[in-house]
Amino acid sequence: MKKGILALVCAGMIAALSGCYGSNAAFNRFHKWNGSFGNKWAKFGVHALFWILPVYEFCILGDILIFNSFEFWSGKNPMASGDSYFEKDEQGNSVAAVKNEDGSLSVQYTTAKGDTTNLTLLRDENIVRALDAEGNLVAQYEIEK
Repeated sequence: MKKGILALVCAGMIAALSGCYGSNAAFNRFHKWNGSFGNKWAKFGVHALFWILPVYEFCILGDILIFNSFEFWSGKNPMASGDSYFEKDEQGNSVAAVKNEDGSLSVQYTTAKGDTTNLTLLRDENIVRALDAEGNLVAQYEIEK
């Protein structure tokens, strides 16, 4: 038992010392699911229950020991693919994005008139490239570090 605890502590230290912060995709995905309940009391009850039962703790432990380490060494987090984003502004324009398994981001921009533009965003180190549906470079942005 002591050896198992020692192994977990060592693995956690290795992950922490390697600078493996990661996206914590398992915890964030589970927390987002908990936030999908409509009633604030149901959200609170489920949230409290999952902290009392060690569900959130296991998600965090899985992120630290497995998924974030995998993301650090490979550049991709297997739990992060499929994450999505949607926002609509006051004029009726909207943007929807989904993270793909290869780490790219598929984005669809829709104007208030209904015109759509589909782009794929790719990131290499500190450069983000936007490609159209045919794979042509539409825009490129350098991220300052």
